[in-house]
Amino acid sequence: MEHTEFDAGPGRKIVVYTPPDTGGEIDTNWTFQVVAEDAAARAPQGWEIQSMTVVPLRHSAAFMAREGSGYESKISVVVLYAERPAA
Repeated sequence: MEHTEFDAGPGRKIVVYTPPDTGGEIDTNWTFQVVAEDAAARAPQGWEIQSMTVVPLRHSAAFMAREGSGYESKISVVVLYAERPAA
């Protein structure tokens, strides 16, 4: 999954994860599995998740024979990482 990192002050970074744009409904299980795997890979270097949010980028409108108002078809997951304090 594509991701972009931004420095956010001493001991902080923001990582924006953007799943591939398939035009279909977001596979949240796969998306959060990839984020969790990346967080686990960062943990030995002392980085841990402080907060997380999802930014909807596109909402699929209702269409013939589709009930409800549609679904999110593009998102980004935004994670704030912080360096774990030294023990």
